Amino acid sequence: MKILIATTNIGKIKEFQEILNQKKIFEIFTLNDLKINEDVEETGNTFEENAQIKATFYNQLSRMPTISEDSGLAIDSLNGEPGIYSARYGGVNLSDNDRVELVLKKMSKIPIEERSARFISVICGVGFGSNTLFSRGELEGSISSSKQGSNGFGYDPIFSPIGDNATLATKEIDEKNKISHRRKSIEIFLNKLIKDKIV
Repeated sequence: MKILIATTNIGKIKEFQEILNQKKIFEIFTLNDLKINEDVEETGNTFEENAQIKATFYNQLSRMPTISEDSGLAIDSLNGEPGIYSARYGGVNLSDNDRVELVLKKMSKIPIEERSARFISVICGVGFGSNTLFSRGELEGSISSSKQGSNGFGYDPIFSPIGDNATLATKEIDEKNKISHRRKSIEIFLNKLIKDKIV
């Protein structure tokens, strides 16, 4: 089955490909592969709404079953921030490193026992039959007091899974993919496709 992964985020694309290619079910295309340059505004108030906006938009453009994902980091002591604004937290002109530094600054006085957080990944699939499909994966953990590691992307350098003192950015991609919120969401999504005999 030919499918479109509707993101231009290189880190996300690699993670999707790493996990989906193991199944030998799909021929994966990206927006760049299809020379789709149009952007869509994420006006939703939840990860689910934003994922659906993107999946619907790019499915209509590509006429291909489309998977879109909206994900982010929710920090309890910051009332769920950065949440759906994770990729543009602090302003669109900030880099990943700038956003990491912003979180560390906001949490500089928060004690270690109050630094709980989770990565959330919501996938929406449009064009896999008549119904819109959703899946959600979460990875619980905490925010470290300083950056560690150079692997991964986004907030990986300051997020440590529960029971682990090392951040995601210290792990090799295979190790990270085994526990990632995105992997959980993708596997739930795949199970739905198989259960509904879509693939």
